[in-house]
Amino acid sequence: MNYKIFQVFLIVCFALSSSTQINAQQKIPLYTSNQDCDINKNDRIVEIDGSTYIYEVEYPEIWYYPAKNKDVNKPAVMVIPGGAYRFLSITNEGISIAKWLNELGVDAFMLKHRLPNNYDGPCKQTVASSDAFRAIELIRDNSEEWNIDPNNVGVIGFSAGGHLASTISTRGKLDLNKPNFAILVYPVITMNIEVQKNGSGTFNSLFGDNPDVNIIQDYSNDLNVNQETPPTILIHSNNDEGTPPENSISYYAALRDNNIPSSLHIWEDGGHGYGLAKNRGTIESWTKIVKNWLTLRGVIN
Repeated sequence: MNYKIFQVFLIVCFALSSSTQINAQQKIPLYTSNQDCDINKNDRIVEIDGSTYIYEVEYPEIWYYPAKNKDVNKPAVMVIPGGAYRFLSITNEGISIAKWLNELGVDAFMLKHRLPNNYDGPCKQTVASSDAFRAIELIRDNSEEWNIDPNNVGVIGFSAGGHLASTISTRGKLDLNKPNFAILVYPVITMNIEVQKNGSGTFNSLFGDNPDVNIIQDYSNDLNVNQETPPTILIHSNNDEGTPPENSISYYAALRDNNIPSSLHIWEDGGHGYGLAKNRGTIESWTKIVKNWLTLRGVIN
């Protein structure tokens, strides 16, 4: 092959590859008009050791990662990264999770929601859940265009993202803005500060100083489980010092009390914040267990 022709060939291939990478992810705004609780701050993105964290969010979005299969009526899962409601762990608990779900034939939507830690007053408790509810609505509203089954839209949340996932699971309306199933990975559930042995950054971000006791109970989601809460699987580690396993245990007990199909898995080791847990020992098996659970529930084949 002529060298110049070969150069052109490489450039074209690179351009096509880059285009494919860009098109593989669509950033979709949650709101097309004025949103409540606006703040005059730009997104603050921090890169640390190859991982991305977002500390301030002005305009919330969902980042769409469609699965490669062209099936109609595909399942979809909204991915909510953790970060104590102070930041979003985009790489470890967002993008990597979305790509894993794609491997299962599931369309994934990573939620970039506003962070309570950046707000004062009533907005502190409402911005994140407002964004999460809106995201589920948006996925269902566009389900026909995206070849998604509107009755098979789930959520996966990590740490504080697990708290947000359990918040929308215990509130809202099933056909509108409540998920059909939930995957909660080392989730914050209760706002009982005595359970959070080392204190809770999530608690402080959500409530600030001297919060009203009634508001605290409103966001202790083990107290809010009801018969319309969706089927749920919980993943935790016994040695999680950041978010003790009592969080998952209390939520599982509430699910059982309400006869909600549920599954609880606690590993002896694993700690906190492991994402896919690659090369982290036995805790790495959590993704296989969740895959089996999704198959059992008929979410995937």
